[in-house]
Amino acid sequence: MGAFAQRHANQFLREENAFTERVNAITFFLMSINFALIILKITQSVELLSVGLKLIYVSGFFLFKIGLIKLLGFILKTKDLSKLAVFFSMLFDRTLGFILFPLVVLLYFFSFEVSTIVLVISFVLFLILILMKLFWLWKIGTNSFGLPQFYIFLYLCTLEIFPLLILGKGVFY
Repeated sequence: MGAFAQRHANQFLREENAFTERVNAITFFLMSINFALIILKITQSVELLSVGLKLIYVSGFFLFKIGLIKLLGFILKTKDLSKLAVFFSMLFDRTLGFILFPLVVLLYFFSFEVSTIVLVISFVLFLILILMKLFWLWKIGTNSFGLPQFYIFLYLCTLEIFPLLILGKGVFY
């Protein structure tokens, strides 16, 4: 619910305990596996080495993104802001991974050929959630923290949009 209402996201952020850490770990693995399986279906790879490499690349991408945000927060002496940036950025990615789970199950275990339909639905859901993510990060950054819009634009371009363009180029070309 945190991806659709800021009140729920703030409540989840305040209740940081062992349960929320477990939920974060489980949803991170679910997100990584689902994204890797969708990339494998698009590239039509079936080798075990390719599956492992895609899973490592996807997980590494998200871990690198988290590390880079935290590093920037440490360098710029805004650790609290970087913690919030990681939380809200990963909130939408985890939500997408959670929503994609039934579609991935359909993609691999349905008896009829529905891969094109499921991939189109997955892509539409991805676009909707990425637009929501960009909107909420922009809104929260400008309204709640008073960050200049130029800095938010730079963040969104370098850590949210640019990696997706590189991933799209790597998958489709």
